[in-house]
Order: sequence, then C-alpha cells, then structure tokens
Amino acid sequence: MVSTIRLSTDELAFTLLIAGHSTAAQQALLLGLGREISKEEARGRLSAAGNVLFGQGLVIIGDDGSVKAVPILAEVGRVLTGAAATLRFTLNQPDGPRVLSYHYIDGAIYEHWLERGVTHVISRVEEAAISDGCRILFDIADRQELPNVTGQWPDTAFRQMIRQRDPAVVAGMLREYGLEGNWVDWLAEDIVRPQAIGDMLAIYYQGEERAPMADEGRLIALGNGRFWLFHPVHQDGEAWIRLLPSTNDSLQAQLHQLVQVCREIAARQTTETREMTVNGDGASLKNGQG
Repeated sequence: MVSTIRLSTDELAFTLLIAGHSTAAQQALLLGLGREISKEEARGRLSAAGNVLFGQGLVIIGDDGSVKAVPILAEVGRVLTGAAATLRFTLNQPDGPRVLSYHYIDGAIYEHWLERGVTHVISRVEEAAISDGCRILFDIADRQELPNVTGQWPDTAFRQMIRQRDPAVVAGMLREYGLEGNWVDWLAEDIVRPQAIGDMLAIYYQGEERAPMADEGRLIALGNGRFWLFHPVHQDGEAWIRLLPSTNDSLQAQLHQLVQVCREIAARQTTETREMTVNGDGASLKNGQG
C-alpha cells in the first residue's frame, strides 16, 4: 500500500464482502452502527457504499459482470481478514471510544485508525510508527510522571474497587495490600473517577472463524493530570493486577514487550505457512512419481 486510504464503515463492509468475507462484513456493519440492522437496511447501505467506491475508481466491473476491488482496496480486505497478529490500543472516554490497531501480515505492518467510530484510516507503516501512535492515542506526554509507584493486588479486589463510589474506601483497600504514600489517594480517586480507561492488547487469531484471543495486555487509566499503568498477571493460578511505574519510559518498555509478542506470533505463522507449502509440494511430487 503506497498511500493512506480512508473508508467509511459501510465502505469497509463492502470491501470485505467482495473479498469473500461476508461474516466479517456483517460484523463491521454491526460494530460500526452499534445496533442490529435488517437485511434490507444492510443491502441498502452496502449498495450505496459500492456506488461511492465505484465513483472513486476503487472498484471496477469485470468482463464477466463481477465487482472487483482495485489492488489498494483488495489489500485492505486481505490485511483485515488475514493478519497473523494485531497490536490494538483502545481508549474509552466520555466522547466515545478511540481505537488504533497495528496488523502484522507477511512481514509488513499496517496502521488502522478508527476515527469517531465511523472512519477507518489504513496505511502501511514502519514499526517505529507504533510508538508514535501509542503516544498520540493515550496523550500522556504532559501528564505527571510517578516513577516510584508500585504494588499488586488480586484482580477480584480490583473489580470491587472499580464498582466503589468512595475513593476513601478504595484507598483503604489499596493500603491493605501494602501500598504506601500520598499517591495512593490519587490512585484511588482515579480508579473511582477516571477521565478515560484504555488498554493495549497483543492479539492472535484462532480457528477457521479467526476468533481474536489475547494472552498479553496492559491497562491504562487517565486521571487528573496523571496516568496509571497496570499489568494483569497470573501467579499461583490466580489473576493479579500489578501496578507499574507511571512514566513514559515504563509505558514504552511495556509497549516494546507487546510488540515483541506480535513479532513472534507473526513469525511463527510465517514458518507454519512455509512448512505447509513445502509439505504440500512434497506430497504432490511423491504422488506424481508414484
């Protein structure tokens, strides 16, 4: 992909449909609209989107009458339905969620912004763009850094804290798990009344339906001029939440770990694909000789 392409949700769904991924197209419509739609409405939306893409020269009519995507649009369909791994950032805030994804496929990385839930901006990028995208999405550059914060507590306790309405209660719970310092009151306030909640997930895809799965992720809470970074971990068969230093360097270090996870997933799939190809070719040759 030599340039950036911008697509509405309906146009993206149409792209997936003509690429032969009807289920993905349906999911794109449902997620974009946030509600169920009738078959008639879906047909109308897809038809209108197809007309727009045709007018832009992004789809053409073949000699056999079939609708085909030009290479740049076909590439979008391939990336969004065939990525080996995805590093996804999500920020939930009062004016709506923001989502930024980096899809790994065939040795390349594609950046995918979702603007205001309706416009998809997709382009091929270098790996350095991931750090910039993370910094822009979470907007922590001017927030106070707290390098000395540390602690951990069970995930079950964290879920109880989120449901509380009184920061003093949450601060007491945190101190029960050994957290000390004036910043504990700040953390409790931002757990109860965060400005925004975000996460970073290293996603892989499982099965023929390509169900998204994530074993590695980090959580981010934005507070009053501050931010907090959490690492969900498992120890002794139990889920815990580990509080990490609230610094730009700490965030970049965690981001690097997730990037490495996505690299390994993508490299593993590439190796498996090559082995399948080699084994398949070998079987054909053997059968031909037999």
